[in-house]
Amino acid sequence: MEIKWLGHTSFLIKSSLGKKILIDPIQIYPYIQKYDLNTDIITFSHSHNNEIINYYMNNNCKIINSATKFENKDFYIEGFNSFRDNNNGFKRGENIIYTLEIDDLKLCHLGSLGHILSEDMIKKLSNIDILFIPIGGHFCLDGISAFKLASYINPKYIIPMSFKTTSQYFYLDGPLKFLCSCKNVLYSESNYIYTNDLDFSNNKTVLLLKENNKEPL
Repeated sequence: MEIKWLGHTSFLIKSSLGKKILIDPIQIYPYIQKYDLNTDIITFSHSHNNEIINYYMNNNCKIINSATKFENKDFYIEGFNSFRDNNNGFKRGENIIYTLEIDDLKLCHLGSLGHILSEDMIKKLSNIDILFIPIGGHFCLDGISAFKLASYINPKYIIPMSFKTTSQYFYLDGPLKFLCSCKNVLYSESNYIYTNDLDFSNNKTVLLLKENNKEPL
């Protein structure tokens, strides 16, 4: 499986059989064209508009934008309701957490989550191999809260997202607050990883991907 970070909360996941899931193409780079992606499934963690959907859709693309379950021979996806703030969505609205089972691995994308999850919800997110978690604060979890939640979920790997990088998202915090709490951090020289290169024998290893280098997908 290939996992590519496109920026903010957006990821493109390609299974071993070449099937693609595009996660959160909400603040995706404008240079990326539909023919580059050709996705089979698109998930949205919160509200979007028809322009975004139409831009990335093809005739056979499945759109998932609610806390529902979806299954085919390649993927199993389940959504869970949550919020983008710690006031039950009063300030920033609702958020959808997705778990995705692909190539015998279980992934969890927290979207733009803005609060610590309940014990009951954390139990539903058990046995996670790769956790995508926002850490930039202001509009989502901050670094300290993100580390606390990641520790509760206890995945094999943690991929931080939605934080200030060298060239964008200046309204967010950088990754330092989060990384200072982490014991095992791997720094990538690119914005993508292959799961075949990972060792899933340990828990809570942080994978810090490099910001998108604007090369073709």
